[in-house]
Amino acid sequence: MLNSRDIDRLRPDVAANCRAWLELCRAAGLLVLVTGTVRDEEYQQYFFENGTAATPVPSFHGEQAGLAFDFCQNIKGQEYSDSTFFQRAGELGEQVGFEWGGRWKSFPDRPHLQWSDGGKYTSSMIRAGDYPPAMPPYREEDTDMTKEEIQAMIDAAVTAARPPVYTSVENCPAWARETVQKAVDEGVLRGDQGGGLRLTDDNLVNLQMLRNLGLLDGGGA
Repeated sequence: MLNSRDIDRLRPDVAANCRAWLELCRAAGLLVLVTGTVRDEEYQQYFFENGTAATPVPSFHGEQAGLAFDFCQNIKGQEYSDSTFFQRAGELGEQVGFEWGGRWKSFPDRPHLQWSDGGKYTSSMIRAGDYPPAMPPYREEDTDMTKEEIQAMIDAAVTAARPPVYTSVENCPAWARETVQKAVDEGVLRGDQGGGLRLTDDNLVNLQMLRNLGLLDGGGA
């Protein structure tokens, strides 16, 4: 199975912008680690079966495409737990020109950035060999904003985009309701004294992964 972390295995234009994004993250004080660049079909199938990929066949991560990469916070024990980190890193990725998976409604993927030419190219197009044009190189000098102004803009966006908290099965996204209801029925989720829930998008994704692994059957905390 192939699951590379090598930025050089990305398409050259994407690799250059990935490195530009890493520099922006470092300038913003974010400790970022690239965890995956290209993968083969066998590894994509593994991700799909454990609930961390939406499809069993790679598209943007494919060996021939090299258009996407995954990342995490480079702090032991806190790699995926800080939603503010992913919000800030995702915003910086969008600034460079990437599409951020944290914006997706049906299958949010916060640790994911890809070059889709502004969403014009879909996974099915990539799998068919229809790839987007070269990604324009990001140059920080293209903006008249100072680093402080850029940071202030990112901070404002983070504040305005605090992750939602779902307090009942009914106000969860449609894709997660059945899983949340099962977790409630099995006693995995018990809510507060009034029966109310407090679930974030990260909680919903984790619950879906547990269900895919068959771990939502019986007792909970």
